[in-house]
Order: sequence, then structure tokens, then C-alpha cells
Amino acid sequence: MISKKENGSYYTPDIIADFIIKRVFDKQHYSLPKKIKVLEPSVGDGVFVRALLDSKSSSAREIFLEVVEREAEELAKVVTIAKTHKRKGLSFASHEQDYLDFEKNNQEKYDLIVGNPPYIKKNHLTKKQLELCEKIHSKAGLSDKKIKNIWTAFLISAVDALNDNGIICYVLPAELLQVSYAKELRDYLRKTLHKIEIFAFNELVFQGIEQDVIIVMGTKSPTTSGVSFFQANKLTDLKKPDLIPGNTNIDRNTLDKWTNYILSQEELSFLDKFKDGLKAIKDYSNVQVGIVTAANDFFIIDKAIADKFSIAKYCKPILQKSSFVPASLSITQDDFTALKKRNKPVLLLALEDKSIDSFPKAVKAYIKKGEDEKINKGYKCVIRNNWFYVSSIWASEGLFIKRSNLFPRVIVNEAKLNVTDAFYRISMKDGYEIKSLAFSFLNTLSLIFTELEGRYYGGGVLELIPSEFKGIPVPYVKVKTSDFAKLDSMLRDKEPIDSILNFTDGVILRDHLKLSKKDILKITTIYRKLVDRRLKIVK
Repeated sequence: MISKKENGSYYTPDIIADFIIKRVFDKQHYSLPKKIKVLEPSVGDGVFVRALLDSKSSSAREIFLEVVEREAEELAKVVTIAKTHKRKGLSFASHEQDYLDFEKNNQEKYDLIVGNPPYIKKNHLTKKQLELCEKIHSKAGLSDKKIKNIWTAFLISAVDALNDNGIICYVLPAELLQVSYAKELRDYLRKTLHKIEIFAFNELVFQGIEQDVIIVMGTKSPTTSGVSFFQANKLTDLKKPDLIPGNTNIDRNTLDKWTNYILSQEELSFLDKFKDGLKAIKDYSNVQVGIVTAANDFFIIDKAIADKFSIAKYCKPILQKSSFVPASLSITQDDFTALKKRNKPVLLLALEDKSIDSFPKAVKAYIKKGEDEKINKGYKCVIRNNWFYVSSIWASEGLFIKRSNLFPRVIVNEAKLNVTDAFYRISMKDGYEIKSLAFSFLNTLSLIFTELEGRYYGGGVLELIPSEFKGIPVPYVKVKTSDFAKLDSMLRDKEPIDSILNFTDGVILRDHLKLSKKDILKITTIYRKLVDRRLKIVK
């Protein structure tokens, strides 16, 4: 059975399809001719077809509807819907094929293109699909190296297939607004569409996946212009519709992600002065990604496995997952000992880069186990001189977990543990110390920039890629031993984040930066607004 990750099938709720069709046929918002050509590039279960055909708003128009779907069973259902629908003025055509194959030979232009394209990451695409995506990007003058997911090609080709007054309405991943690789896509949309509307949600649309989605509507018609943002607290708000207007903050040199629509221009300008005036993580430290083993289940083991194969002396301590890290400002040897006692896999097989024949019988037996499990056939193992040799094994002074929930933090690596690529390794530059950086990082102002520079996913996960983390402004304070101990204790005692930030902001923002109560209150308000949006807290 093909997984959803491989076919990208996450079907759109009826309420979203109904909202899109109603809005696009509303003369207050868009203008469509009496005779229209409509394309649905990945028709799936036909939710947009049903919404279109059932809509009273579109009933007075003659519609030529063309649908594409590679799954024969799904397409058959949609064909039945169209053929049995008692609607006048409907012409219908269907194509059982991958849209990427369809679009390369299709010369038609459309008044309306609507749908929810598949979300399939690059590593799940076939070679042919990847090549077709690259051609679409190239034709639009975009970089073929920017392809990370198939939906980008669906979006670009759809915009290209619109006629001079055409309209596109797509349900897309929210990463369009925030990830760095989508920046040129955002620029492309602004150049090719005169009017763009973005609709975001304060609840997950697709349950069971870590993916926030948005509605993107836009037109090539020159009669309207601008970019508008709206937010719905609940999906049911689309029925009214009860939408919260956002700010248009897209013509910016800093903090230029479109997710910043939630903040006003005044708020962003207020933050700009701190971004320009403070040093960043990269000024205090060097940051590198953690160890890539290529097969954590094989290379990272617990004490029982190490003892069974008599390979403990070939292992080094490692943190594999963020869940193994205590709620603290440091990870100590006592913390690591507690993990071992709980039989967690915290031992990294760290063999030398030499022939298997040079190892003792016990090690050979474990290597043979890996080969029996075909670990050696994995891509990252195949390209190694010796597949079982893991490079770049060294422990850093500090750690940063690249994905967090409530708030991120810099952690002092007192136990000198190795880490996987779920972490970033921090080595301090001359004149700076890791304890001071860890303490200084945990203030409301710096946490605001993690929200603005990072990207968020369904369930409230916040992620920062290395370049984003390195660029986070931090007002560095040389921390007192007593203050470090107090903050570490507050974290371990799971005190509320408001109490924690009240303490650190007093030391960093009030005493060090000399900010007024008014400015600190403004910073706190901005932070709460951003966190509530990410965690989908509705007030």
C-alpha cells in the first residue's frame, strides 16, 4: 500500500472547498466571465468538483471542467459525480495520469485553477517526477535546486496556465509563508499575480499530520492589486465567514517571512532596531550539525546490546533524541547516568575507519548483524570507505535542539556527550562562555526572534535550521553563578515560562539593556501573540 507520504494525499475538508468556491464567484472579491474553463490538477476525492457543481454562486455560468488524477479509482468517482450531476452548461474532461505528465503537453489556458496539490517531499519523488519539477521551475526562471516538495511545481505550473485574468485557488502547506527555500516562490507569486489573498487557521486542518496549511487565492487580473492576510480561529468560521485581517508586511529587508503578517509594521520596526543593534549566536560561537549515523537503530544502542555483543569499549556516550534531555539549562553526568539506568539507547558505536578484518570477533559479529539487516546498503553507508565508520564524532560545549515545543533553549553540555543531528553543536569563540550564552539566550526578546526566523509545524513544533539559529540576536550577559543555578533549578522544577522569563528579562532586558517597563511590556505582548499563533491558542 502506498503511504500518504509517497502519494501526498490529504483530502480537503468540504468547508474549505465550499469557502473557496463561494469567495471566487463573489463579485466583491473576484471577476469571472460567463463562460469559464476550470482545471483541477489533482482531483482526489472530488471535493472541489462537488463544491463547484453544487454552488449557487456558479450556477449562471457555462463551465468547461477539466480534471486530472493518477489514481484510477478516485478519478472514476469524480467522473460519476460530473456525469450524474443535473447541471446545465457543464462540459467535462478527465485525464488519468500524473499531472506533471499532463501539464508538459497541455497548452490550454484557464480562467480558474483550483485544488489541493499533493505534498510529497523530494526524497519520495521518482527521478522522472524530479526532472519534470525541475523543468517547471526552470521555465519560470526559478532555481531547480530549490525543489524540496512536489507542490511547488504544481503551484508554478498552475500560475503559468492561467489566462490573463485567471484565478488560482490552492490549499498549500504553510511553509510557503516561512521557509527560506520558498522565498523565491513568494517573490514569483508577487511578480505574476496582481492580487493575492492568504487564509491561515488557528487549528489543524489535516488531523494526524504535522502540517499547517493555508489557502492561497490570487489573480492575474490587473483590476485589483496587493497582498492580504486573514486568519480563522476555527474552520467553522469560514461558514460566516468570520476572518481576522492580518497586516501586510512583505516589503521588508529584515524579518521578511510572510508569517509575520500577525505583527503590525510598528511592531516589526520596533524589533528591527534590536535585530540591527545586537550580536547574534554566530558572533559568540561556531555552530555545527550533530552526528549523522545513517542508521540510528544500529549505531546507537543501549547497555544490554553493548554487553550482549561485548562492544561497550567501542562505544561513546550520545544523546539521540531531544526527549532524552531533561528540562534544564545543562545536562550533567548524573542526568546521563539516569538515562542509562532507564535502559535508553545512549551508546554510539564509534569504530575506527579501517578494515573489518582488523576488529576482534565480537565487533565482526555486530558488523555482520548490520549487513544481514542490509544497513550497509543504505545510501549514506554505501558512500563511506567503510560503511560502519561514523565520522565527525566529537562533543561540544553547548547544544541546541533544532525542534522544540513551548520554547527553545541553549544547553550546557557538562557531561560532554555526543549528539545526533537532532541537535546543533555549539563551540564558543574566544572571550565568550557557554553558560553565559545559555542564560542570555533565554529571554523574551531572543525568543521572539526564534519565532520570527524559524518555522512552525502542526502541533506547535518550532524548528530552526542552522542559518536561522546562527542569526538569532542575543543580548549577551556574563552570568553570575547564582543566576545560572537559579535558572537551571527553575527549569528542572518546571516553573511556568512566564515566571522564568520574568526572572531572565529582569537580568537581561531591564538591567543589561536598560529597557523601560513599557518596552519590556511591548516585547512580552509581541511574544505572546507569536506563541499563541504557533501553539494555536485561541483567546
